[in-house]
Amino acid sequence: MASEHDPNLYFNIPGPWNVNATRPVHCDLGQVVYAGTKWNSQATYAHAPPPHYLRPTPNYLLVLTLEGTADYMDDTGVRCTLQPGTLVWSKPGINQSYGPQNGVRWSELFLWFNGSVFDAWQSAGFPGERSRVLELSPLPYWTDRLRRILQPPSDTPPQTPLSRLCHFQQWLADALQQDDTRHQTTETMQWRETAERMLARGRLGSPSLEQIAADLGMSYSAFRKRFVHMTGKSPGEFRADAIVLRACSRLLESTHTLARIADDLGFHDAFHFSRRFKQVVGMSPKDFRRQHTLR
Repeated sequence: MASEHDPNLYFNIPGPWNVNATRPVHCDLGQVVYAGTKWNSQATYAHAPPPHYLRPTPNYLLVLTLEGTADYMDDTGVRCTLQPGTLVWSKPGINQSYGPQNGVRWSELFLWFNGSVFDAWQSAGFPGERSRVLELSPLPYWTDRLRRILQPPSDTPPQTPLSRLCHFQQWLADALQQDDTRHQTTETMQWRETAERMLARGRLGSPSLEQIAADLGMSYSAFRKRFVHMTGKSPGEFRADAIVLRACSRLLESTHTLARIADDLGFHDAFHFSRRFKQVVGMSPKDFRRQHTLR
C-alpha cells in the first residue's frame, strides 16, 4: 500500500479557489490527513503506467469533481465517468485509477482521512467494500460547506476539534441522504409524504398501523419494510415522534394537565407520555413547559 508519507499524495494545483490543508480536522476519534484541490489536472497520483495502472489508497478517500470529466475505475468493479458533482468515496486499500482523458479539462477536491470513527462508518457499510459513487447538487452548496469545515473563515467563532469532526461527518451523512433522495422517483416521494401525513395525524393508536397500511394498498409487513427503507424509522417510531411534536404545541398553548394531553394523543397514561417525550425532546414535558414559560 502507498505510504502516508509519500509526497505525491499531498499537492495541489491552484485555481479559482484553493484548498491546501494538512490535518485541517483532527482529534482522537479521527482526522482529515490532507485536503487539496487540483484545477485543470492532466493526471493524478492514481495514474500509474501500465501494467501497474492501479494504485492502492492508504486512507479513506473522497474525490469530488469540480469541473470537466474524468474516467474512474478500481478493483472493486466500479467503472464510471466523473462529472461536476460526482463524489467517489473509497475505503483504504482499494486499488484505483482516475483522471482526465487526453486534452480534457478536469478539476477535483480530494481528501484523505482516517480514524476509529470512520472505521465504525465502514463497519456499518459506509462506504462499504465497494467504492461509493454519489451525485451532489447544487455543487457550490456542497463545496462551500466542505470548505468552511476544512478552512474556517477567520470571522467565524472557533470550534473544538471534535465539533469540526462532527460537522465533517454530518456533511458525509447529508451527502448520502441527498444521493438516496435523488434516486427516489416522484411517485415514491409522493408515497412517502402521504404515509408520513397519515401517520402524523390522529392519535397514537388510532387509526391502527395495519389500517394505514391497508389504506395505502399493502400489507403492514410490506408497508413497514418500505417505510423503514425510506426514512430509517419504523411507522410506529415515526408516528410517536410526530405526536410528541404535536404535544409540544399543546404544552405551550394550553394549561391542560399531562394526563389530559396524554389521553387526547393516545398514550396509555402520563408516565408513558413523559417517557416518550423525553426520548424525543431530551427533557420531560414538565421541564419543557417550565423552560419555555419562563422565556
